[in-house]
Amino acid sequence: MVHTSLVTREKKTSVLRKGTFGCLAGIPTINVTQGCMLGCVYCYARGYPGLPNPETVILFSNLVQRLPGELSRKRQPVSHVLFNTASDSFQPHPDILNTSIRLMEILLERSISLSFLTKGVIPHRFFDLVDDSPHHAPLISARIGMVSLKEDYQKTFEPHAAAPGVRLRNIERLMEAGIRTEVRIDPVIPFVTDAEEDFDCLFGELSARGVTRASISVLHLRPAIHAQLEKTLPPVSVRLIETMFRGSAWRTVGSSTMSKLAPGAVRERIYDRAREIAGEHGVTLTVCACKNPDIPGELCTDPIDTGTGLEPTRRQMLLPLGGDDTVPEVDEHQNAISR
Repeated sequence: MVHTSLVTREKKTSVLRKGTFGCLAGIPTINVTQGCMLGCVYCYARGYPGLPNPETVILFSNLVQRLPGELSRKRQPVSHVLFNTASDSFQPHPDILNTSIRLMEILLERSISLSFLTKGVIPHRFFDLVDDSPHHAPLISARIGMVSLKEDYQKTFEPHAAAPGVRLRNIERLMEAGIRTEVRIDPVIPFVTDAEEDFDCLFGELSARGVTRASISVLHLRPAIHAQLEKTLPPVSVRLIETMFRGSAWRTVGSSTMSKLAPGAVRERIYDRAREIAGEHGVTLTVCACKNPDIPGELCTDPIDTGTGLEPTRRQMLLPLGGDDTVPEVDEHQNAISR
């Protein structure tokens, strides 16, 4: 049971907002909600200013009505849209699901490609978009968020997300529908999900379902995430995780949040180990450059997805450390409170 209340509010600013950071720069995005019902303990968006309290999710009720007109008024045609960079398209509430799927339908009817990352249960109605119109499948790029196959991990760190077995079934159904599907392993939590046997099990299951590409990143520690870890985990577990960030300074970043990174050498060891194991299973693993600005990494988005022509080259992101997505807009009647 998800103990979160949903409130509705009309969006007063543009439905589409271009990303401003790293791999998402220049890509139009839609955020259906402020806040998220999945309740992931490590969620980077918890540190964004202006979000509602964790027990409340705001659904923008007028997006479906406004999107067609906004698309028609664009001077430059929109070719690709990225969904819910600060939440999840498939949160367990019918109104959120209906809004997300209807917006996707509007885009696909106009041959506009779209991509999403989800840890939720993908409903049958989404697959109807492809079953009824098979030419829509090449326009969709899906990423499934999955760090561990252990159900106790999911229940602790991702309490209202889909169970690991359900996410594997999501992958199977997406692949069967002809939808390009990758996996995002983020965040790997040192001492919790970085054991070799965990990586071996995960990549084995992904490979068995035809996954050939995944991206990875280690946890960023932010004040709001740290507070949530303290509420959720036993003190000894929190202290163990904290040891990986000891000596790292809090950094003010472009999204008005502060972050600590695990030491670069530690992250590189984790990535090298995971990359080797992934390769043994035929999975190409890339390191997210957006979240690792101090070590070599790759662009998370693909030119097929975005239509930008950017090549996903191996490089360092010489940019301020930011979030995994654009910062959600704050309604002008809200107070922006940094966490």
